[in-house]
Amino acid sequence: MYSRFNLNRFAEILLLLFCNFILAYSSTANDFSSVNSKESYIRVLVLSGQNNHEWHKTTPAIVRILQDSKLATVSLTEKPDTLTYASLSRYNLVVSNWNAWPDTSSRLSSKWENDLLRYVKEGGGFIAFHAGASSFYSWQDYHDLGIGRWGRATKHGPRTKGYVLSLDQYHPITKGVANFYLMDEIWEKTDISSKATVLGMVKATSEKDGHSILEPAIFVGQMGKGRCFYTAFGHDERALLNSGLKTLLLRAAQWCAGRDVTGEIPTDLQIKQETADSKLRWTKTDTTLALINHSETVWQFNFNNRFGKPYFHPLMANQTALTCVSPVDHPWHLGFWFSWKYINGVNYWEYDKKFNTSKNGYQAEGSTVITHIKQKLNRDFTADIQLDIRYHPHDGKDVMTEDRRFFISKPMSDGRYYIDESHVFTALEDHILLDRTPLQGEPHGQSWGGYAGVSARFNQDLTAPEISASSDSLHLNKSNWMYMGFNNVIGKKVGMLILTDPKFSTSSTSWYVIRDPQIPFYYYSPAALFDHSLELQKGEKLNLKYRIWILPGLISKDDFQEKYLNYIHH
Repeated sequence: MYSRFNLNRFAEILLLLFCNFILAYSSTANDFSSVNSKESYIRVLVLSGQNNHEWHKTTPAIVRILQDSKLATVSLTEKPDTLTYASLSRYNLVVSNWNAWPDTSSRLSSKWENDLLRYVKEGGGFIAFHAGASSFYSWQDYHDLGIGRWGRATKHGPRTKGYVLSLDQYHPITKGVANFYLMDEIWEKTDISSKATVLGMVKATSEKDGHSILEPAIFVGQMGKGRCFYTAFGHDERALLNSGLKTLLLRAAQWCAGRDVTGEIPTDLQIKQETADSKLRWTKTDTTLALINHSETVWQFNFNNRFGKPYFHPLMANQTALTCVSPVDHPWHLGFWFSWKYINGVNYWEYDKKFNTSKNGYQAEGSTVITHIKQKLNRDFTADIQLDIRYHPHDGKDVMTEDRRFFISKPMSDGRYYIDESHVFTALEDHILLDRTPLQGEPHGQSWGGYAGVSARFNQDLTAPEISASSDSLHLNKSNWMYMGFNNVIGKKVGMLILTDPKFSTSSTSWYVIRDPQIPFYYYSPAALFDHSLELQKGEKLNLKYRIWILPGLISKDDFQEKYLNYIHH
């Protein structure tokens, strides 16, 4: 017979073994049960490390899109072949920027294939874009999962502007999203799984030979309980900057992860009821002032925030933002703003890319500090803003003050409006040197030398840049005014006209202009220091004055000149 002690001990052992079994089983089950949970973040795994495209550039872009949205937490693997069902089931969504091309006949182990299919069939989401599913051509289940791939008949021309249209207004991903343009490598005759559903088309015409195509380009699919999304867009980093593609990717991430699709649609991509009347109102916070028309921002002024400088963003025209803030290539570019480059050798332009938690912002060598702000919001929906600003090296004493003033007009019936901007700088030191990166031909000169002052960095969705200026030459010329215009993401004309006041701006003002569609990088500035540095003695003042027009639609050079003459004579 067993003693009472032995029977109790035996029962304890059985109970312990049973609990361990349950724990081992539930650790996997609990991981995967969260695939369709309502936790705040979507847990995303990005597959990368191999692709016949520039994955080392596009993968960081994908990660930024997901992380910056505040909708997802993102993990990355460059060894997708090591994944198992247990590791996959920790995630709500898998995004593939990986392929085996040109080895289309290769396969991984049967266990790997079964684990991936099990993950999706039991509720995991799967997204692939462009060539992200061009692998395992002899495995039909993978084709149904990835939906689209490069096929025998697939071809493309040079990267061109495509018009994304016929978006399904009943599917949660595309519902409410307007037709839009993007620059991309447009595939023709993509090899699409027969089980996929089309959500959108792309129309494009080759600039080289006039060849036109109309192709399905956005798809969804279902595999068991799992949802899949594929788009032929996303060839390079440039394409992934497009707000339309980013919007679809984020909304697809929510849908594939089994969540309600709540991803915000940018203002210019929202399908709207046209209305001729206006309903203007002000909105204010501790760091912003904005004019709103119905529910849409007209303009917003930003101050005392993490970037450390005041700036306008967005400046809206034809329902799209002209400006962008802190792009990856130059994170210190702040929509429409003013900044010196060097004051007495101290850099006030760039800041350390690393966020300074102790300062709750970004730290430059030189600090631009607002000590007082006064805002007057008028009944006619014009606004006056006055700023007292002090300049000093980081943790140093003040070297210069500034009285900065803005007057913002009421939007006209067609949406155009202007900003009058003035600056009065006063030197506090015996000698102040306002300087810039030297020009080519000067000691230590650079091709990008000369910038400082009033600057505009334009939205990276904009295409077809054009320039008009008061002088005939556009080579960093001296002009009284200059206009930069574009087509926006929905194909409408938008632009900005900057007028300089010859009585208050430096006589040496030249324009610093960048038009690089590859990044894309559109920027211009009436650079007060372009030709040479400026020196101030203690108590001496420097005055700068400008008018900035925000202009929707087509406008002629004669109209620009008329605006300039009205400005200087009134």
